[in-house]
Amino acid sequence: MENPAEPVNLPYETPPEAHHRAPARVGTVVWGAVVVLIAALIIVSSQLELSLDAAQTAMWLLLGAGVAMVTAGAVNLFRKK
Repeated sequence: MENPAEPVNLPYETPPEAHHRAPARVGTVVWGAVVVLIAALIIVSSQLELSLDAAQTAMWLLLGAGVAMVTAGAVNLFRKK
């Protein structure tokens, strides 16, 4: 290498086309949706001057998140068989 600014061609460990993105995990998507729903409920309730019971709202959101995660896990299990 006579020129220090000359690029060095090193071999790849794996070809670039072999890399693939892992799919989003169900838990990440569900918890992201829960956070978005909480934010939307806060905004809507403050704009429309609604009073929401925080404990009951959290309970329903957690129930929905749990059902979504169990359903997605079951679908994933049956799809792999």
